[in-house]
Amino acid sequence: MAKTYLSKAGYAQLQAELEQLTKAKRELSVEIGRARELGDLRENAEYHAAREKLAHVLRRMQEIHVKLTDVTFIEDVPVKDGEVRIGARVKIQDEQTKEIESYTLVGPDEADPANGKLSVASPIGKALLGRKSQERVTIQLPRGPRTVTIVSLERVVG
Repeated sequence: MAKTYLSKAGYAQLQAELEQLTKAKRELSVEIGRARELGDLRENAEYHAAREKLAHVLRRMQEIHVKLTDVTFIEDVPVKDGEVRIGARVKIQDEQTKEIESYTLVGPDEADPANGKLSVASPIGKALLGRKSQERVTIQLPRGPRTVTIVSLERVVG
């Protein structure tokens, strides 16, 4: 089983989602019971829709349980100063366009590129891990290689 890297805020979000799913599971169980009382289950669309929703909820609950069994908090991971690691905010400059981008490297479960949270499992995240400030890095992207320079990095907590 793979370790799950989460910030403490990300852990709290998964726990909150699990609580919501537990509530939804109870509600769907009641809904299935009511739909079952309506009669012939072969042609009971409400029953089948509720069962399908319940299966989805149970799958997601299982995924979350697995993730929460072996969590390492990003804030607790030892990091060498000046080295790009999970939990770091990294500013990079594209060598060609000179555009500067800023990303916080997080575990896959907290990735949100639109809000600057990039997974360490992404091509950019993988390429930056272990690198140092002012280092030039070539990132292999699906559309071709991209060369960037790490302008700055800082440790971010939470």
